[in-house]
Amino acid sequence: MGQSGVSVDQAVNRPWSRNMKPLPLFGALLLSASPVAAENLVYLKCRNQMTLTSTEIKTGKLINEKETREELLYLKIDPVGNRFMTFNPSSEKQNNQWDEAAISGGRLSAKIAEDNDALNVEGELEVEFQPAGKLRSQVSAIAFGMISSEIEITGDCMAVDESVFDAAQDLSDDN
Repeated sequence: MGQSGVSVDQAVNRPWSRNMKPLPLFGALLLSASPVAAENLVYLKCRNQMTLTSTEIKTGKLINEKETREELLYLKIDPVGNRFMTFNPSSEKQNNQWDEAAISGGRLSAKIAEDNDALNVEGELEVEFQPAGKLRSQVSAIAFGMISSEIEITGDCMAVDESVFDAAQDLSDDN
């Protein structure tokens, strides 16, 4: 017998006391540990204005100055995992991969970098997501070693459901 006066045999076979509800307690424990409940993703739809200035590197000649265009960008943010995914319906090339970010206080900050034979890109992205707010990005790019571009993106973001993010991707896949 243990200190409580209950044998191991009695403790194992003892029904739960009236004050304890094992099934709801066990269910709550399982739900709190499930990936679905733990996955706390944030979805944004951002309307952006992109300003592009390009220069021919060899001659220094301005190719275009402050050319602007509107674009739509969707973001899926995983604050717990410090990562994010973007989807741009107007872009032919879709990444569909998670990118690392520093996430703190409802803000996402990420470095943008790509370096291959055709393109060298460096920049930064900042997004306010809790609550949804501003998007800002500064990017420098060199294409084929011949054209240098400076890109500034500013936008306003709004929170959307996962279904809006998925529908935008599905609509793009159909085109």
